[in-house]
Amino acid sequence: MAEGDITTDDDVWLANFEDQYLPAESERMGPGQAPKPNALVHISIGTDKNFEKMVEFYMKFFNAHVVNYRDKRDAGGGRAAFLTWDSRDHRFAILERAGATHAQGRAGFAHGAFQYDSLADLVKLYRQCKSWGIEISHTINHGQSTSFYYTDPDGNEIEAYIDNFDTPEECTHFKHWLQYRPGLDYDMAAGAFDPEKMCALVDEGIDEKILRDRDQVIRLKAEGKL
Repeated sequence: MAEGDITTDDDVWLANFEDQYLPAESERMGPGQAPKPNALVHISIGTDKNFEKMVEFYMKFFNAHVVNYRDKRDAGGGRAAFLTWDSRDHRFAILERAGATHAQGRAGFAHGAFQYDSLADLVKLYRQCKSWGIEISHTINHGQSTSFYYTDPDGNEIEAYIDNFDTPEECTHFKHWLQYRPGLDYDMAAGAFDPEKMCALVDEGIDEKILRDRDQVIRLKAEGKL
């Protein structure tokens, strides 16, 4: 703060908070520090009665198009639309959740997704969060990505993930053609895995290309290794 600037109680609080909790820059990637994400990639938004209006708004506002759409109302679920404005598989997910309200913590933003460089980074983050008492919500290989989900103190969901393919175009192709397409029996839950077992496989030095492959994940689960 420059000399002569007005110092407020908020400034004092922030300075004290940073002094107490924020590591020095030289220490932020040292032992015991969490890896930093390289991008904020998409936002997932839950809605109740305004599904069509929400999709229309985000398409217009961001000049976005729908990469994938699914309708699970016949099975007691809702609809979902995945939108993007670039080569990413999606930048927004609009999720229909009947009866959702803000008080229930389900309407509004459902989660934010942060991309990391490697599965090793996700494992390091998982272990660091565990040491801090931050519990993981669930883990899953979606096909185009591998994700570890957490919740903040207010119940908002955070997704830490990596791409399973080398390019955004390949991820988009998978999401568009291989997820929820008519005639395809795509079981998303089949990609769920045990984070502790994933950590063990990473520690063993198993090739990350194998551990990012959804079919291999399902195979390793069947063998009791994941």
